[in-house]
Amino acid sequence: MDYDLLFTVIKKEDWKAFTSSGKFEPDTIKEFGHIICIDEKNLEEYVNQKALAEYQLMLIIIDPLRVQDFIKSETKEGVRYIYIAGSLNLDAIIDKIDLNKNKKNRYKVSIKHYD
Repeated sequence: MDYDLLFTVIKKEDWKAFTSSGKFEPDTIKEFGHIICIDEKNLEEYVNQKALAEYQLMLIIIDPLRVQDFIKSETKEGVRYIYIAGSLNLDAIIDKIDLNKNKKNRYKVSIKHYD
């Protein structure tokens, strides 16, 4: 595994349903059969795409060591996507961060690693 953390984005309003059910099952599971995570280098571009930009978003940070299903990755058009098969138990999620738009109506996402 060549990633320390996995990042995915959900609509902020969806979080409550996950906490009620005890399972993290975003819309991408129903639509594509897996959770779509984005490489940290491409996160800001991803959250600012037109399809997501109109929503209040939450960044979900996942510990890959707590994921019980398989994880695979692929690169499409220079963007690395990481896929998690199936839903997650909430204990695989190590943090969640509300994303806010800046004055230019764009999300700013900056991931810093401290080793």
